[in-house]
Amino acid sequence: MDLLWVFLLLEVFLTSAAARGPPRVSERVAHRQSVRLGRTMKLPCPVEGDPPPLIMWTKDGRNIHSGWTRFRVLQHGLRIKEVEPEDAGTYICKATNGFGSVNINYTLIVIGK
Repeated sequence: MDLLWVFLLLEVFLTSAAARGPPRVSERVAHRQSVRLGRTMKLPCPVEGDPPPLIMWTKDGRNIHSGWTRFRVLQHGLRIKEVEPEDAGTYICKATNGFGSVNINYTLIVIGK
């Protein structure tokens, strides 16, 4: 009976360890996105990992942070309110955990500028 418990515990340990790994993109996205001037836009960041990754967004190489009042980092994306012409550019969602990282790149085109 004790040997059975050892095998069961070993199987649980190996199964949980095998599930851990770097973040991965969980669904396909369109890398070119367009939005009309003044509208709200959401860029998706469909990533998953174990442990759950930390998400960071950049625009044209600059970190997006809480001081960017029209920008909101969401659990699975980035929301941009009242899009302005200067919001056009290259956006990157970077998901990182202790096993690695993955990027999703977007080109945002503002229509009507």
